Amino acid sequence: MTTSLFDQLRDADPARGLAGYGDAYLSASAHSISSRSVEDHGTSPDRARRGVPRSLLLVAPVAAAAAALLVIAPALTKAPSASADAVTMLTQAAQHLTAVDPTAKPGQWWEVRTTGFSLGIIDTASTDPGAQVAILESRNRTAYLSADGSQPSYFADGPASLVRQLAGEPVTSAELASWLDGSTEGWTTDLAPNDTPGTWQGPNPAFLAQLPRDASALRQRLYDDSAGGGNSTDGEAFVYVADILRSGVVPADLRSALYRVLATIPGVEITSRAATVGTASGIAFGRYESHNGTRTELVIDPANGDLVGERDVATQSHDGISAGTVTGQTVVTRTLVDAVPPTVVNDAQVLDCNVATDGTVFCIR
Repeated sequence: MTTSLFDQLRDADPARGLAGYGDAYLSASAHSISSRSVEDHGTSPDRARRGVPRSLLLVAPVAAAAAALLVIAPALTKAPSASADAVTMLTQAAQHLTAVDPTAKPGQWWEVRTTGFSLGIIDTASTDPGAQVAILESRNRTAYLSADGSQPSYFADGPASLVRQLAGEPVTSAELASWLDGSTEGWTTDLAPNDTPGTWQGPNPAFLAQLPRDASALRQRLYDDSAGGGNSTDGEAFVYVADILRSGVVPADLRSALYRVLATIPGVEITSRAATVGTASGIAFGRYESHNGTRTELVIDPANGDLVGERDVATQSHDGISAGTVTGQTVVTRTLVDAVPPTVVNDAQVLDCNVATDGTVFCIR
């Protein structure tokens, strides 16, 4: 029987009983060791701020039937797949996906709530001009999306607040005031989702409907659409899957197909068997990119196929943040409602938007 580096670290480490010890820390350590020969440790990790973006998200879901319980072949393509454990668990999640999408009626709206937090690296008013602190800041958005995509969407963002400080000298509320946006911002546009081209980052009903449910065809479409982006071909494919799942409007049968595609992406593996996002937990699936020190994980409950959420984990120490620290978290829930609350409509600023010839949507306030 072959023992993985992960298992060797866990079994031999005398600190395995201490607080904070877990799969995420071990995975980060194992990959730091195994990839040290190719990493440039003199380069700081990217300091991208993840969380609930304030960019336009012109999306609307379509009704879908219950997910079919499909048996997944061991190899859908000739390309290398994810790790054996990840393939097994993603296959189970796809087969056991029990969610049934409610049937939306004309005139109804999806209320999509996105909650979580993201990492902020900020300068302080310290006497040391180079002093920085790392914080986790809350990110919250409520979106109202026309179920059939025929009416403009409404969004309510914020306010942002301090979740906790991760590193650096203690900071005061006054020092954080200019960084954390304590206001609530509401907005809409003069375009409905049906007026815009759908994308993996902003799917509309037509886009979701025409994506293949066959895993091989969906994989090909995914790699075609994501080609040329990101830092690696497989890494960008994983990012695209995370993007569309984060929208909160992916129908159950398509979620099942996306899980099957994840099982074919090289480098995808189980990074934690007990990952908590919000109040729920599941198995975390991630893919390592050795250049930036952060790994994005999708947390899925394989027993029923539910997408628990998404999180970011530091894979190496940086800015005083230890490897294995969760630096971002996103949970998306949705509910069918009959109308957008009047307060949301009245407070929303209307953006003037246009679609360029290449499909890009430009908006001005």
